[in-house]
Amino acid sequence: MIFSQLTHLPIIFQVDEDIFAKVGHLLERNKLSFNNILVVSGGSISYDLSIDLVRKYKWDSFVLGNNDFSEIEKLKAYCLQRKHDLIIAVGGGKVLDSVKRVCYLINLNHISLPTIISNDGLISPIAVIKNERGKTESLPGSMPMGVIIDLDIIQKTPVKYLRAAAGDILSNLSATHDWILSYNKTGEYVNDLAFQLSRSAANSLVHFNEKDLHYKPFLRQIIQGQVNSGIAMSLSGSSRPCSGSEHLISHAIDYLELGNGSLHGIQVASISLFILFLQDKLLPEYIDYAKSTGIPLLFTELLNSTENRVLIEIFRKSKEMRPGRYTILDTITEVEFIDNFITFKNEVNYLVR
Repeated sequence: MIFSQLTHLPIIFQVDEDIFAKVGHLLERNKLSFNNILVVSGGSISYDLSIDLVRKYKWDSFVLGNNDFSEIEKLKAYCLQRKHDLIIAVGGGKVLDSVKRVCYLINLNHISLPTIISNDGLISPIAVIKNERGKTESLPGSMPMGVIIDLDIIQKTPVKYLRAAAGDILSNLSATHDWILSYNKTGEYVNDLAFQLSRSAANSLVHFNEKDLHYKPFLRQIIQGQVNSGIAMSLSGSSRPCSGSEHLISHAIDYLELGNGSLHGIQVASISLFILFLQDKLLPEYIDYAKSTGIPLLFTELLNSTENRVLIEIFRKSKEMRPGRYTILDTITEVEFIDNFITFKNEVNYLVR
């Protein structure tokens, strides 16, 4: 059977403890039958976990070297040659996105078993792949027909990945404000359900009582927020519900190689605080959330230079990153961008004294 993308929802969605090895049982429980299953993993921790599945269920395996175009072609050729009818992706974003891309290209089903939750790409129809120049591109990907997340595994991942996951969802707030701004200025269509799913994903975390990145109930909420974000993007047909000016600036930083290597989710969350300030939407609880989860309040802390000329370069490049995506950045000049950041920086420094 081929999972229909029109449903926008996974057939299997399980978040629980000690659930990783129960993939076969979950397939049976949902009356899903496949003849030739391939397990795709990375080369480290995800490989060790995947081998347990391969041995238990006698499935085929493939170790992904990277998430670039050449590796995508290798995996695609392997699937076509072996005539696999399901891929089980075990790993972080590189593995999950590569599998999403391959399954999109050859119309194949897949199930995601994340070992890391660092961004909202769990079930999004977008795959981030490296091109021939080593730069990342956001390309169409196939949504998984199932997502199985073992909280015991996720809880043990380095805290920076959990922080990035919690941060990426915070950026939904500035993204949705940009979306409404675009509607008011350009008439861009806003899908109400996608808008509400994205906004509620962020608000559910911001207003969570115990924001401890190792607290399993909070982790569950982060995962649910990621899933809702993915569904929102699928419903809207683009990344618009979860990607606004904060992502344009982040992409510009990456393109210009001006960052200090911070994870995407941390970077966009920190930028989002400034964007919310620009939008006149920055609330105290957003600052509190960032402080509770360890998100830098000033995104310049994540740059290798904080000179005004660098900020201007980022601002200019950000407006080139996604032509046609109207955001708050289209309403201000370079001088206003710098002046607003200085004001924002002073206010943040006052708050943390």
